[in-house]
Amino acid sequence: MSQPQIHVAGMSSDFPEGQIVGRLLEGKELIFIRRSGSVLAFDGLCTHQPIKLSEFGEILGGKLICHAHGGVFDLDLGGEVLREPPCDRLRSFRCEESFGQVHVFID
Repeated sequence: MSQPQIHVAGMSSDFPEGQIVGRLLEGKELIFIRRSGSVLAFDGLCTHQPIKLSEFGEILGGKLICHAHGGVFDLDLGGEVLREPPCDRLRSFRCEESFGQVHVFID
């Protein structure tokens, strides 16, 4: 397995609490969600069909809902599926914040 590469996803102010922010980094669609002050990073496409969660997703509490087909992912459990049709969890990525920037580690 290769070493994860660190990438600047944006300025800390680009990621408001409770919002889904989409970014294309290293050819991957990613979403970033600030929850309880921390920024989380996940694959940006639903695991059911390649639907952009930055466009069709909504945050309700600790859940990410994909409005394309009604799938629900648990943000507190690292993207676990709570309601199908998705069968696979969302892949999460390590994310850190320092010096006013959000960094994500992509392998």
